[in-house]
Amino acid sequence: MSESRSHSPETAARIKQIADPRHILCREDMLWVLHYVQQKVAQGEPALLELSKPRILQNFQFFGEAALLLLSRTTTGHTQDERIRSCLQEAMYGLIPLEKTEDTP
Repeated sequence: MSESRSHSPETAARIKQIADPRHILCREDMLWVLHYVQQKVAQGEPALLELSKPRILQNFQFFGEAALLLLSRTTTGHTQDERIRSCLQEAMYGLIPLEKTEDTP
């Protein structure tokens, strides 16, 4: 899979912000990611065509889980935010370059 996915600077900055564990996720962030993934699927993004069928199913599973978590979200909390963030990142798998994250203490 190619790591040279091109994104506008705004898109790349938004993805980086949403992936940052210090950023408190809001409803708009979640909707933005779900809409981003939906757009890429509708456009037939070539990066998605490079993924294996099992991985595409995983992306779909995480997309659905993120949507359900959004619908059922009543309060915010670190644990719930991290689960949502993880689902959103997995739903975007293949659409964004994998970044090496620093180890957190």
